[in-house]
Amino acid sequence: MRQILVLATNLQQASYRLRIAALTGPLQQRGIELIVQVRPRNLIARRRLLRSAGRFDAVIIQRKFLNPSEASLLRRSSRKIILDLDDALMFHNRPVGLISRLRTRRGFAATAKILDHLVAGNQYLADQFRPIRPDLPCTILPTVVDVSTYPQKIHKPSTSLRLVWIGSASTLPYLAEALPALEKAAGMVRGLGLTIIADRTLSSSMLPIEQIPWSQATERTDLLRGDIGIAPTPHDPWTLGKCGFKIIQYMAAGLPVIASPIGANAEIIQEGQTGYLPPTHADWPEWIAKLAHDVPLREKLGHAGRHRALERFSLSTAVDAWTVLLE
Repeated sequence: MRQILVLATNLQQASYRLRIAALTGPLQQRGIELIVQVRPRNLIARRRLLRSAGRFDAVIIQRKFLNPSEASLLRRSSRKIILDLDDALMFHNRPVGLISRLRTRRGFAATAKILDHLVAGNQYLADQFRPIRPDLPCTILPTVVDVSTYPQKIHKPSTSLRLVWIGSASTLPYLAEALPALEKAAGMVRGLGLTIIADRTLSSSMLPIEQIPWSQATERTDLLRGDIGIAPTPHDPWTLGKCGFKIIQYMAAGLPVIASPIGANAEIIQEGQTGYLPPTHADWPEWIAKLAHDVPLREKLGHAGRHRALERFSLSTAVDAWTVLLE
């Protein structure tokens, strides 16, 4: 049994649940055991953990950059170091001071220099490493889901068609930016509403909004309350590194998708086959109305999306890729 040390930061993050925790059982069946350790806050305990890396066949750093001292210690202690990254951590998703930017830059450079392999959620993330490590071996591995656990939407005529958005407080502002376009669509589609699956919500006097608190246990069935999955996304260095997880969830649930053509969104969605990529928010009402008034089209795109999720973004593809890499 090969033993792999996983250095994690937050076991509740979607990145960990989807990219590491979901792999644990399937990889163990293939003779690969993931030993997960949360990065200690205490400096002495943290350095002790890094020194222990030599007892393992490889180390996976999960979504974290190390400072130069820790990176050097891990490199001296480890046989093989892999970074798994699904967010543009070399940038920031909110304004920060100069010291924080410099600390991030140093950690990014120090971590890049010690890696034996990079597993990136999309090509944009991989490209950020090229100036520092042009020869760094890399595997592009999108975020995946266990498609078999997602019930499939049955599309049928309805007098209350609903858009659905799933996310977190950090990405809710993206939905807020698109709200005027969604309100305009409500004027074109009678009975249009919006379901928000998150711990926070928005309000509108023109578009009925239903909030469902996010729950890992119910998120799959909650998606079925919607008829069209939406993913508005602004264009900036942080969002270019996003891996389109909510889009993959929509497709797994058999929903057609409307998303901004930003970063991985445009790689995941097949225009006109699994969804649409309106270039600006002003174009959204037209495509929402088109799908709202055409049940067979929603069904066709939803089925194609689920097939694509099974083929390209299912858990089995990630298990195969990690098995090759860790063996």
